[in-house]
Amino acid sequence: MTTEPTPFDAGLTRLQQPILPLVRLVFLLFLTGPFEHLEELFAELPEEIEVGPTVYRNPAALLDPYLDLLRDLETVRDPAPAKQILLDKTGQPIDGLEALEAWIGQQILTRELETINSLLCRPCGCALCCVGPEDGMRQDFFEIPLQASELSQFALPRIDTDTSRITTALDNPALACQATEATLYHWQTGWSLILPRLSTCPHLTTLACRIYPERPEVCRRPQIFAYILERDRQEDLDTLPAYAVRNTVLAIWDCPYVQRFKAEIAAYAELCGLEPVFKENKG
Repeated sequence: MTTEPTPFDAGLTRLQQPILPLVRLVFLLFLTGPFEHLEELFAELPEEIEVGPTVYRNPAALLDPYLDLLRDLETVRDPAPAKQILLDKTGQPIDGLEALEAWIGQQILTRELETINSLLCRPCGCALCCVGPEDGMRQDFFEIPLQASELSQFALPRIDTDTSRITTALDNPALACQATEATLYHWQTGWSLILPRLSTCPHLTTLACRIYPERPEVCRRPQIFAYILERDRQEDLDTLPAYAVRNTVLAIWDCPYVQRFKAEIAAYAELCGLEPVFKENKG
């Protein structure tokens, strides 16, 4: 019996065929082969590759959207100085191929999940990420981190003071709670949109987000996150940012599609060799 197609099918198909296992195979082939450039390797790939339970048809085409992120592989035989510090679960630095694989994997998983989240999020028709706390929730506000280049999308009041710049929203909730409407804050960690209780993002309409195609980067990544690496600012060294190895996929349980497709998300993480973690953020 055939099942009726649903608006979620494209996203679920991507969950069933994660790119990371294929990337790891390419990593191995490139390191052990005679290739100087990835294009040479891509040209040698067969029309179909089986990695574990997953069959990848036309793997070169599947990998092409991640070619820019894979370029770091080409420097492995002539490594450049590290641009970041990677720490294992005991806090000890890791480097070499282990660090390179983790760094590339984090970037690729982030990009893939941006696509998967978009495919699963829009059919839900919910505004979970676009509104402040409801009455009865323990939180007084929600924080949406923004890039400085995205501020022009929001014609909102701004808080940019000596006090805000040396603290964070979580460290100084009293400052964040001063706003009674959506407000932009400049924190120690950068800019963010603070949504106080019962407030909404100014771009939320009764139909959808009015700037959806140009929405901020953070809005493209609800509610399944790549956590092969997690930023650890406390371990930064001089100008080098630090990242801790986590090897997890984090899914936010508040989200309707996370609850609906928990089994599929867990299977996706396991195919990637990562631990699925489900966490509630609101309440």
